[in-house]
Amino acid sequence: MPRRRIYNPLTELLAAALLVVLVLVVNRWEFSLGVLLLVVVPAVLFSGKPRQIGLAIALVAGPLLVSSLLLHGLFFPEGSRVLLDLGIARVTAEGLAFAAVMGLRMSVFAGVLLTAAMTLDVPGLLATMTHRGWNRKLVFIVGSAVGLIPHVALRARQITRAQQARGLVVGRSPHSRLRALLTVMTPLVIGLLVDASERNHMLEARGFSAPVARTSYLPDTDTARQQSARRLMVAAVVALSALWLLAACA
Repeated sequence: MPRRRIYNPLTELLAAALLVVLVLVVNRWEFSLGVLLLVVVPAVLFSGKPRQIGLAIALVAGPLLVSSLLLHGLFFPEGSRVLLDLGIARVTAEGLAFAAVMGLRMSVFAGVLLTAAMTLDVPGLLATMTHRGWNRKLVFIVGSAVGLIPHVALRARQITRAQQARGLVVGRSPHSRLRALLTVMTPLVIGLLVDASERNHMLEARGFSAPVARTSYLPDTDTARQQSARRLMVAAVVALSALWLLAACA
């Protein structure tokens, strides 16, 4: 069941971006863990599609966690407490701790950004940006980036169903799963490239580059209260970041 929307999509997107900035600035595993447990997990659970978002987070964060573990867990020159000596590689306690902290931070990034991207009302976001007079190219870039994940997921489901209708059977063996993945990925990538080219031609045919004011057919759902809230959010994050960095340097 889709969640009931309270805030404007631009406010939600800005909140996600500012939260990522705070995690980067604070750079403490306690803060990252708190954001993961108190913000990301509830947001996924109450998003209306926790399985899809959880799978997307696992697919993005999983390889990053494994690469962090292999890179920092085996090759960490500052490590002194050796747990296992493998010759050219050493498993150290410091390396594992650093890999865990980096993996936690990357999980928070993936969770915050993917949850925002997969739950945002993209048409409402673009309408708000258009009504606010944002640059049309910036609006297009933001809309394409935010709407890419849902679009790719939808196309992948459509291609999977089409291939299954043609006799594709996904077995339990790794070879069968890899073959099925390649069967879906090849037309998916080609289709996305063709869509990008066709979209570019359609935009140019509709005067996308013309220096005239754009009109949105969707109503402006933004309010003066939310605009003020966004300014306060940015000011608060800038002030907190400056104070934190000054305290860290002192």
